[in-house]
Amino acid sequence: MFILKFIFAIFLIGLFAVLFTGLRIYLHIRKVKKDIFSKMPKDDAPQGRSTTIPTGETITDTRTPASQRKIIPDDEGEYVDFEEIDN
Repeated sequence: MFILKFIFAIFLIGLFAVLFTGLRIYLHIRKVKKDIFSKMPKDDAPQGRSTTIPTGETITDTRTPASQRKIIPDDEGEYVDFEEIDN
């Protein structure tokens, strides 16, 4: 009977240790996630460049730098004179 109680006590201690460790890991992940998201820019105000045109309107460019990069190189896509040569 003593051995059964001892095994049960060891089981409970192990169970509490696993639950406590899991809770600490969960709380740590939650804290790290909160820290990361608190450092991100807020979406309250539009981010980007603002330009006022002569009519008084303000235009705000909110594109990301990746979307503003040039897709086609300067040496591609230019029109050239074309002559057809008959053989």
